[in-house]
Formats: sequence, structure tokens, C-alpha cells
Amino acid sequence: MRLSQIKIAGFKSFVDPSKIVFPANVTGIVGPNGCGKSNVIDAVRWVMGESSARNLRGESMEDVIFSGSSSRQPVGQASVELVFDNSDGRVKGEYAKYNEISVKRISTRVGKSKYFLNNTRCRRRDIADIFLGTGLGPRSYSIIEQGMVSRVIDAKPDELRVYLEEAAGISKYKERRRETETRIRHTRENLDRLIDLIEEIDKQLSRLDRQAKTAAKYKQLKQDQRRLEAESLLLQKMVFDDEIDLQKRKLATVETDMEKRTAGLREIELEIEQGRQKLTEVSEQHNQVQGHFYKLGAEISSKEQAIEHQKSLQQRSRQELAGLEQSLQDAGKILADDGDKLGQLDLQLAEITPELDTSNETLQQQQASLEQAEAKMHEWQDLWDQFRREFHQVHESAQIENRGIEHIERQVQRTEQQRSRLQQELDNLDASDAVQEINQLESSVEASTEEYAATTAQVQTRAEEIQALRSSCEELANQLDEKRNQVQTLSGRLSSLEALQQHALSETSDEVKQWLDQNRIDSTRRLTSLLKLKGDIGKAVEVVLSPFLGAYCTAVGEPIPGALIANQNVTVFDREPVRSRAGDREWAKLSDYIECDVDLSSILDGIYLCRDQQDLYSKRVQLVAGESLVTSQGLWAGGNWILQLGEEDQQAGTIARAQEIESIRAQLDQITQGAMSLKSRNDGDRQRLQALEQAWDQDQKSLAELQQQLSELRQQLSNRKSQAEQVQNRRQQLQTELAELDELKLGHTSELQTNSAKRNDFLEQIAQMSELESALQAQKQQRQQQLAETRQALQQALENAHQQQIQQQALETEQRTTRSNIERIEQQKDQFDQRIKELDSVINSAGDPIGEMESELQELLKQRNQNQQELSLAQQAVAELDNQQRELETERNTRQQRVDEFRNQLEQERMHMQEARIRCKTIEEQLQKSGQDISTLQQQLDPEAELAQWSARLEKLNKRIDRLGPINLAAIDEQKEQAERKQYLDAQHQDLISALDTLEGAIRKIDRETKDRFKETFEQVNSRLIERFPKLFGGGEAHLEMTANDLLNTGVLIMARPPGKRITNLQLLSGGEKALTAVALIFAIFELNPSPFCMLDEVDAPLDDANVGRFCAMVSEMSEQVQFIMITHNKITMEMAQSLNGVTMHEPGVSRLVSVDVGEAVVLAGVQ
Repeated sequence: MRLSQIKIAGFKSFVDPSKIVFPANVTGIVGPNGCGKSNVIDAVRWVMGESSARNLRGESMEDVIFSGSSSRQPVGQASVELVFDNSDGRVKGEYAKYNEISVKRISTRVGKSKYFLNNTRCRRRDIADIFLGTGLGPRSYSIIEQGMVSRVIDAKPDELRVYLEEAAGISKYKERRRETETRIRHTRENLDRLIDLIEEIDKQLSRLDRQAKTAAKYKQLKQDQRRLEAESLLLQKMVFDDEIDLQKRKLATVETDMEKRTAGLREIELEIEQGRQKLTEVSEQHNQVQGHFYKLGAEISSKEQAIEHQKSLQQRSRQELAGLEQSLQDAGKILADDGDKLGQLDLQLAEITPELDTSNETLQQQQASLEQAEAKMHEWQDLWDQFRREFHQVHESAQIENRGIEHIERQVQRTEQQRSRLQQELDNLDASDAVQEINQLESSVEASTEEYAATTAQVQTRAEEIQALRSSCEELANQLDEKRNQVQTLSGRLSSLEALQQHALSETSDEVKQWLDQNRIDSTRRLTSLLKLKGDIGKAVEVVLSPFLGAYCTAVGEPIPGALIANQNVTVFDREPVRSRAGDREWAKLSDYIECDVDLSSILDGIYLCRDQQDLYSKRVQLVAGESLVTSQGLWAGGNWILQLGEEDQQAGTIARAQEIESIRAQLDQITQGAMSLKSRNDGDRQRLQALEQAWDQDQKSLAELQQQLSELRQQLSNRKSQAEQVQNRRQQLQTELAELDELKLGHTSELQTNSAKRNDFLEQIAQMSELESALQAQKQQRQQQLAETRQALQQALENAHQQQIQQQALETEQRTTRSNIERIEQQKDQFDQRIKELDSVINSAGDPIGEMESELQELLKQRNQNQQELSLAQQAVAELDNQQRELETERNTRQQRVDEFRNQLEQERMHMQEARIRCKTIEEQLQKSGQDISTLQQQLDPEAELAQWSARLEKLNKRIDRLGPINLAAIDEQKEQAERKQYLDAQHQDLISALDTLEGAIRKIDRETKDRFKETFEQVNSRLIERFPKLFGGGEAHLEMTANDLLNTGVLIMARPPGKRITNLQLLSGGEKALTAVALIFAIFELNPSPFCMLDEVDAPLDDANVGRFCAMVSEMSEQVQFIMITHNKITMEMAQSLNGVTMHEPGVSRLVSVDVGEAVVLAGVQ
């Protein structure tokens, strides 16, 4: 196994997709410093699963992705792929059969990595498992980067042991041992949990045994209870039946009286309807007259509005003309005034400009004076700030002492208050009331417990009924599912058979369907569906009628169409009989075994049915022309021919399929009816179950409320007991706290005297500093007055200059405004002239339309007066008919009221009877729900039985059930389930014990093999190190030592002595000596367990030329077994390499590859 190539894209400086090929066993990677050579080693370690950014020379895993350069943008992902040649089959397992193995890793800036083995997504662990025992890995001895040589020498004994374990191939054993230890730990945890579970189940079994016995007795009593309840219900039903008969007689009498009253009501309603029709006719006439009257009114109103609008329009035009003439005169006056005003503004602007320049000079002088005054004020402020800091410090100290005194005084006060409060609390603590309340709570808890037990029994009774009904529903549902499955199976079979039958009879083309429709022939009526056979002759019929099985049949009385469709296979039968020829043979005719609506004698005449093939051959010699024989197996023969259809024939089995299709359809109808019956029963049971579950839910709520009440009472009792105990503890605590407060008060008094003396000292210093404060305040007033006067003068100068600027700006603004007004007024004058001309034209052109409109208005008023008289007569007729209708309605209401009284009485009687029926129906439903047969109960019931007697017996039985207490109805099943579960858990316990022994045996075996392999590897590596070290150093000695006798945990030390030196510590070696020692150890490991390749990153950097020569000689010697990839700057090492890969960075920040085969280059140089 060897590394054949590396594919890199977006990894560190290799932004472009690059391929590094390794054609020889010794390959050198060369290039200047910083060009990205070491990134090749980082790429190999990264793709093998390295997860530490520090070991990849970065701060985070995102650093391995190309982050951009001066001319390139960052990329989104990094990809590295290693391609191995596995033709020697060194990789074991499922990948041993592959000659080439690729390992690939892709990472994005999101931070997630994807691993691939031969382009198949895998886990990081799968990558590690492939290289276990080969010496390859992200941190194995096969990859030696810069600085790693010194780390090998400086490694701790435990770290150095890892290299030997990898060489011994026991790293995979350690992984397996770690997994086995984890399994042992989990197994023991499971075993502990299982033992606890078994102990708990033992406790439950003893309790369930007792509950199961009680539950059995409870079931027997409940059975007797249900029987008595059913008999009581039957007695109640008999009482309600008698009441229903009485109500029926009363109801018949009331119905007779109500029918008489209803007949009188119908007579008056007929008169009302006749009057309503007449009133409708008169109302329609009235509405027509009224509509015409309203129409004339609308026309009159519209005409009056038109006249008023015309008058208003002329008036507005004259008013607007007068207003425009006046506005034109006003605009002329305004224009003259604005011209005079503009001249005055020009003169004022010329006068104010010199005054503004003088004000600006005065302003500058006042600003200089203000700066001098402010400088003096700043000097005083500095002196004042220093004084205030000193004064504040002394004052703050006095305040601190004062606050300390106040704090102590408050503490003394709080101590007094706390002592008083504690003493009062101690006096108020009394435990006598708590004892009485505890006794009351204990009585309440006992009463609630009894009520809770009774409710629990009721809940369990309903639960038993629900369970029974659920079982019934589940059984019906299972039967229904079975029926549905049968329907589904048969439907699938029917669909398949129909599809096969359709295919066998050939599908009907669109042209044939159109022809059949035109001739009124049903395309589904085929000959096959009309055949009924006697006996097992299906194959015989198929062989004879095979050309006709897909034929279409006309309806009864319909002839065959005269013209058939061209170029299509069509066969048609009609229903007309055909004359048969006379026959003199006594053989069995095939037609005698076939029943069909179509006469087939024209086809079947002369065809005889034989028992078997032998019978056929014996009769065949007697056949004449037009006669043939056929067997039930499908063999058909004539005088000089024999025909037999093969199994692959398209129409084979058509008759049998047709018979099976009819049979399946009949089965489907029968099963569907059964399923509908089951569904109806299931729906009824589910409705009853829902009602029971609702009642059970209500009982559960009541039980929960009782449980909550009982829990609250128990909690109150517990709290009161706890409070009584707390009262006693509190009394002892209060007495202790009172003693502590007395001691605290004495300490506060002493501290108060000390703080008072310090406060007086600070107050004396404050009095002395008050005199200095007065002097500084006087100086402050003097300088503030000077500063105020200067600021006032400056403010006055500012105001003068500002006023003159404002005045100048106002004049300029007014000047611009006046000019704008002149332009606007001139435009308005032009507009006024234009509008005056337009109004003159409108007024002069108008005629006299108002006179014509007034004539039309008079005509409309005359028509309205005539229509108003007709409207009055119509209104009078409507009023008379309306009064008659109201009188009839009054009479109808009176009769209706009498009918309603009888109807209410009738409804009342019906309600009484319905109530009795509902009660009777309710009792019948209760009897049905109880599962008791009513007829059987009536036969068994004592004729002298009374309801009161049966109620007393039922109450007595209920008390016996109540005395049983809470019942666990599920105890019997639970006891059986728990016993089975315990048996299962006991078996699991034994299995876990066996598994634990097996795992511990595996650990011992792994440890034994690990010890043997490590010892063997240690000895072999040590002997090779002793041999390799003198070759690299030209003398000296080196060997390995164990730090302990335990081969599983011992560390490894390396002892080295270069020629002529007696060194006791490896740290005393030079850099080159450390490098050669590490190389000797690594090469010794390689010689024992060569990894597929070895990568060396500038290992020869600290070596001189002589040592480099010996190093290269050893590399060349080992390259026959190991592939070497070396990063180097040394010319001697480059000369030894068989192939060179150059890394350049012509573009800043981007690495590129240049490959050279040294052998070919030498040959090429020799040719030249």
C-alpha cells in the first residue's frame, strides 16, 4: 500500500485545485520559505481526522480554508483527497478487495466536515479504523513535521509508549478494550437497576395476591347486584306501562274537542281570505292613482327648480361682472402705491450700510475686554476649587463620623425595638390552641378517608363495565377489520381477474367502440359472460369456441348490423335460434353441457364430448366430414386433424376466470352485507361506551376533588403539627436572642462615645476654614461684577449690530416683496380684462327661456288638481274594506284563542304521556345495558314481588359491597402480568450475569494479547535502535528502557550516548544529535512495522553535511520497503530524491506546484 497522489483545493494557500503525484518511493518537496510546503503535511494530517486547530498551525478549524489574498477573494470550502494504491491488499476488511482507496474530507466555513471513503459518505471513525495498526494517523510516527523531532526526544514515557503501540498494532486492541470496559460499566448499571426492579416486583406481587382474592369476591357480589337492579327496573317499567294506558284515554277525549273548535276557526279564516283578496284589488287601483299623482308632483318640482336655476345664473353673471370692474380699478391704485414704496426702500438701504460697519468695530473691542475679565475669573476659580476640596474633605470626615454616630444610635434603637418585639412574641406564644385544632383536623381526615373509599369503589365498578364494553367493541372491530381485509383481498383478486379477462378477450379499439355505439350494441356483453357450463368442461369449450369467446352479443330482438367496420377484428352474435341438423349418433354432444342465451348450434353441431384421450382416439376413426371430438382436457380432433391449445395461449383459462369472477362478486356482496351489520353493532356499542366513559370521567373528577380535599386536610394537619413543634423551638430561640441583644447594646454604647470625640475635632477645623471662605467670596463678588459689566457692554454691542443687520435684511426682503407684488398685480389686470370680455358675451347672447318654462308649469298644475280628486275616492274605498277585515280578524283571534286553549291542554296531556314513555324507555335502555334478557326476567320474577322489597334487598347488598373497601379490579390480571414479568426479569438477570462474565473474559484476553505484542515489539524496536544509532552517529550507543514492570501501563524511555560522550540526560544533546536520535528511533519502528509512507518535514535542517549523508543513505536503504516524502532545503537530500515537486508562490498568497522526475531529467540532460 502506497500513497499515489494528493488532491488539494481551497486548503490554506492551495486555492486552485492541485494534484501532487508521487511516482517514486523517494519524493522531495522543495521551495523557498513561506511558499506553502508544510501545508502539504497539514493537508495529510487534516484529511486523516485531525480535529485540533493548534496542531494544524491555526487558531480555529476555519483557518484551513483559503482566506483570500491581495488579488483573490476567500473561498467557501476546503477539500483534500488522498489516493492509495492497495494492490498488495494491506488494508483489511471490506476494503481489501479494492486496488485503489481514496480518503476525502470537505469542510465549509459553517464548521462541519464531511468524510468520504471511495466517494461514499462515512464517519471520521471509519477513516481511523482503516488505518488502525498501519502506523498511519493524524498524530502517528509516520508524519514528522517541523519541531516534532525534538518532541519525540522530549516526550514523556507515556507519550513515547504510544509510538510503540502503533508499531505493535495494538492501538486497535486498546480501542476495543475501551469499548468493552464501557459495555461492562453499562451492563453492571443495568444489572443494578434490574435487581432493584425485581425487588420492587416481589413487593408488588405480595400485595396483588391479597387484592386479587378481594376482587374475586367483589365480582360475585357485583353480579348479584346487577341482577337485583335489573329486577327493580323491571318492576318500575310495569308501573309506568299502566300510567301510559291511562294517559292514552285522556288524550283521545281532548283531541275530539279540539277538532270541533278547529272547524269553526277554518270557516272564519275563509271569510278573511276572501275579504283580503278584494282589499288587494282596491289597493292596487289606489296605488295606480297615487303613483300618477306623485309623478305629476315630481315633474312640477323639477320645472320650478329649472326656472329658479336660470334666474340665479343670470344674477351671478351680472354680479361677477361688477366685481371684476371694481377689482380692476383697485389693482391700478395698488400698482401706483407699490412704485412709490420701492423708491423709498432704496433710499433707506443706502443710509443704513455705514452704520452697520461702525457697530462691527465696536463689537470686536468689547470681545477682547471680555476675554481678559474671564481669565481673572478662572484664576479665582482655581483657588476656590482647591479650598473647596480641602473643606469638603474635612466636612466629609465630619459627616462620616456623624453618620457613624447616627448609625450606632439607630442600631441601639433597633436593638431596643427588636428586644421589645421578641419579648412580646415570647409572651404571645401559646400552644394550647394548636392542640385543639389538631384534634379537629384528625377527625376531618378520618371522615374524608371514608368518603374517598366509597367513591373509589364506585369508580372501579364503572371501570369494570367500561372494560367489558371495550372488549366487545374491540372484538367487533376485529371482526369488521377481518371482513374489510376479505373485501380488499377479493377486490384485488377480482380486479386482477377482470384485467386478465379483458386482456385475454382483447381490448376494444376506439373505432370498434364507436361502431358498437352506433349499432346499439353493449361493449361489455361478451359471449364469455353468457356461458353456463355443466361439469368440468371449461378447457373443451375454450378450445372449440376460442375464436368466439370475445364476441359481442346483441340485445334480444336486435339483428346483426348489415355493415361491419373495415380493417378491425369484430365478431357479433344475435339472439335468434338456428336450425340444427339431424344427427343419428348416440354420442354425448358438447352443446348439451352448455347453457347460453345465444344459439351456438351452428358452431357446436357435430362436436361430441369424450371422456378422455383414449375414448377420443377410439371414436375418431368413425368421424365423417363436419364432425369432431373434444375431451374435457382440451384435446380437439377431426377425421384428419388434431388441435390442442398451449398454456401460453392468450385465451387459455377464459371460461374458468369468468366463473371465478362471478363467484367472487357473489362473495363480495355477502361479505359487504355482513360488514355493514357488524359496523352498525359496533357503532351502537361505541355510543354506549362513550356515555359510560363520560360518566366515569365525572366520577374521576369527583374522586380527584375528594382526593384533593383529603390531601389538603392531611397537609393542614401536618402543618399544624409542624407549627406546634415550631412554636416550642421558637420560644427557645427567642430566649437566646434576647440574651445576645443585651450584650450587643453594651458594645454600641462604648462605640458611640469614641465616634462623638472624633466628630468634635472635625467641627473645630470646619470653623477655622469658614473665615478663609468669606475672603474668597468677597474677591469672587468683585471679579464677577467686573465680568458682568464687560459682558453687558459686549451684549449691548451685539444687540446694536444685530438690530442693524435685521433692519438691513428686512429692507431687502421688503424690496424684493414689493417688486414681486408689482409683477403679480400686472398679471391680475390682464386676467380681469379677459374675464370681463367673456361675461359681456354671455349676458348679451342669452334669450328669454324663463317664460316658456312658466307656461309648462301651469299646465302641470292643472293636471295634478284633477288627479287629486280620483285619489280621494280610492282612499275612501280602501278604508271601508280595511275596517271589515279588522272586524273579521278580531273574531278569528277569539276563536283561535279557544283552539289554543284546547291545544295547550292536548300538549300537556301528550307531555305527561311522553314523560311516562321516556321513563319507561329509559328503564328499557338500562335493562338492555345491564345485559339481562327482559323476557327471562319476567319469567323468573316472583309474581308477588314489590318494588320496595327489592329496593331494600338491593340496599343491603350495596352495604356488603361497601364493607369490602377499595377494590382493585385489575389486581387479578396485574398479578398474572407481574408474575410473568418477574419470570422474564429473572431470565434477563441470568443473561446479564453471563454477558458480564463474557465481557470480563474478553478484557483478560485483550490484556494478554496486548502484553505479548507490546513486549515483542519493545524488544524488536530496541534491538533495531541499537543497530541503527551507530550507523547514523558513526558510533555510540542507544537503547530503550521500561519505567515499570506492568506491561499494560509502563512508559518507555530512550537512552542515548553519542560517540565519546557520557550523557545522562537527553536534554544535554545538541539539536542535530536530538534529530539523529529521533530519526534512529523512528526508522527502527519503521523497520519493524513499515507504514505505507513516511513524511519528513525539514528533519535534515539541523544536520551538517556528513550527518545528512548518513541520513540520506539510510533513507535510500529503507525506501525499498517504505515510501518517503521529504520536505527539504538541503541539496544533498534533493540529489538523493527520485522525484521532485516544487512549490512556488509567484502570485502572493497562492501556492502552485511544479513536478520533475529526476531520472528523466538526467536522461534528458545527457542527450543534450
